[in-house]
Amino acid sequence: MKKFVLLLPLLLAVISVTSFARNTPDTDPRAEKAFNKYFVGAANVKWSEEEGFIKVTFTWVDHRTIAYFNLNGELAGSIRNLFFNQLPLSVMRSVQQNFKNPVVVEITEISNEEGIYYGLTVEDENKKFKTRMNSIGEILEKTKMKK
Repeated sequence: MKKFVLLLPLLLAVISVTSFARNTPDTDPRAEKAFNKYFVGAANVKWSEEEGFIKVTFTWVDHRTIAYFNLNGELAGSIRNLFFNQLPLSVMRSVQQNFKNPVVVEITEISNEEGIYYGLTVEDENKKFKTRMNSIGEILEKTKMKK
């Protein structure tokens, strides 16, 4: 009995570590193969399902990234957070030209089969905007938000 009581915490620790280390049981092997091809060296990988897509949240090249795979295991698109100085110059220039005193609060880069787009949340004086720009700096959408 004494041995059992001493081994129980060790057994529970081993079970919890191995369960965290493997993917969810319903991970599609095709999506996993494609993920490993596109995102070599990804860390902190977490798999889930969201609205008919396989969603993978991970860290890649020091960026929090989310990739979406369709149910055939093909990459549908990805989203990652960026800093302002990592934007293309055309997008940076567009922000400076289209806002008086911009403070960029959040930036996401959206990449899919349609191309690369940037979602920015910008505070300008007493107003807050959510914008979507293409890679040449054209504003595709601009929505005023409550501050």
